[in-house]
Amino acid sequence: MKKRFPLWTIGLVGIFLLILVPVLYFLPRAQSKNDPAAYIPEKPIHVDHKDIVKGEFKTGQDVTRACLECHEDAATQLMKTTHWTWESKAFDVPWRDEDVTIGKANQINNFCIGSQGNENKCMSCHAGYGWEQGREAQQDNPENVDCLACHADTGAYGKGTFGNPAEGVDLLAAAQSVRAVTRENCGKCHFDGGGGNGVKHGDLDESLYFPGENNDVHMGGEANMQCTDCHWTKDHQILGRMIADNYTIDPQEQVSCEECHVDQKHEDERINTHLSAVACQTCHIPALALEDPTKIFWDWSQAGQEGRTDDHFTYLKIKG
Repeated sequence: MKKRFPLWTIGLVGIFLLILVPVLYFLPRAQSKNDPAAYIPEKPIHVDHKDIVKGEFKTGQDVTRACLECHEDAATQLMKTTHWTWESKAFDVPWRDEDVTIGKANQINNFCIGSQGNENKCMSCHAGYGWEQGREAQQDNPENVDCLACHADTGAYGKGTFGNPAEGVDLLAAAQSVRAVTRENCGKCHFDGGGGNGVKHGDLDESLYFPGENNDVHMGGEANMQCTDCHWTKDHQILGRMIADNYTIDPQEQVSCEECHVDQKHEDERINTHLSAVACQTCHIPALALEDPTKIFWDWSQAGQEGRTDDHFTYLKIKG
């Protein structure tokens, strides 16, 4: 005689699933809601290269060739990024006949005017060598990718003219010093953009190399976060786009506080009503240039005047 399967067990399983599924769905967020650090990406442990990198390097391209022996895809990955092209993707702009790109490669601005014609100096902040070859030849050659710009110890490596290594750099020592990217690597260009410390971005300057917690709550104090903790990176594509260099921006390409501060609400419900329209930094970053001053106005028409004293903060003869 066969035993009948009790129908009540089916109902019991259904009730169990009805309770379990929502719990499992909300559990990860509930656990990490008050722990933004749980969302910081885990990075692989870096291998010391002192005993790995060998040889005599006469040019930056020699170093790149050595890097590509193990990191075969690194150059082609980087060459797809705006750190390499200095150009946005093409946009359909209503008043233009063809799609246009925007970026340092073709942009004119009131701080640096433009990189075209000034490759000698501007490319000291480009992640590539060989700009004396011309843009097309430089951009097409994977061996021109400068791995050291982002990965070498900044005390062992520096950039010179046309994006090439500075004169006197020990390329072997620089190559053996490579490591995961740090604030020092990013800051070499981003803290000194526009020709000096804090000139171009009031929120980025050399005080962030070793900031106090009052200066930057993320990079200072015990957190000691690196740029890539928020600017998530995959295959050398770094999250984050600046509105000034783009016609429009896909939110998926931007860095957001809510990547880590997930579903965090304020105790005062009146503040929460603003979250859909007011950016976090409006209230939480009320001031910039907290330690080092930044330029807020730059009048090139005043350049070249005789008899005025050069002062980095008020007047420079070559810039106004």
